[in-house]
Amino acid sequence: MRTVGQILKEEREKKFYTLEEIEKITKIRIELLKALENDDYIKLPPPTFVQGFIKNYGKFLKLDTSKLLAIYRREYSIHKNPPRILDSFISPIDKKRLRITPAKLLGTIVVVLIFSFFAYLWFEYRFLAGTPFLEISQPNDQETYKNEVIIVSGRTDPEAKVSINDQEIQVDISGRFSQEIRLKESINSISITARSKEGKETEVERNVFYKPE
Repeated sequence: MRTVGQILKEEREKKFYTLEEIEKITKIRIELLKALENDDYIKLPPPTFVQGFIKNYGKFLKLDTSKLLAIYRREYSIHKNPPRILDSFISPIDKKRLRITPAKLLGTIVVVLIFSFFAYLWFEYRFLAGTPFLEISQPNDQETYKNEVIIVSGRTDPEAKVSINDQEIQVDISGRFSQEIRLKESINSISITARSKEGKETEVERNVFYKPE
């Protein structure tokens, strides 16, 4: 049976996405994406965050996230993949003299809870402060057209504003947009920009050619 990492990697490669593109879209750092695709759970944060990664990654690739999470829960083993955070409370020098007391246990729980809380805040900040998602359906880069008028279309975050060559266009409630533009002969540079409410921008550029018959 294929692992979660294998499923995600195969689907990503099938759709010709690079890890850099996935990082930009999902706001998951590339080193975490590599660890996830390689099923290297020891390099990943606690399971709660890993499940969030799988859900966001799978949702973007249009996979069944409930099945992915079920596979993950099956293959993940605490025995095989002990959480790294506990390593800092183990002394390799004097294991025999280590004694667990109620105070130490309580302290450990408090530290873990504080770490998890700040990790959650950090991931939320990265999500909110990141650049908006932007996907261009057409035109393709370096494509040649015989018609003077072409359609520029794609999708972005519903709250984002989209501009084509510095001209703002309409975006529907689902984040999709479509706009006719007029080409000039020879090469045409088309710059599509999505801007979030916080002022963050994502820009995609397409160069197309117009050669009338």
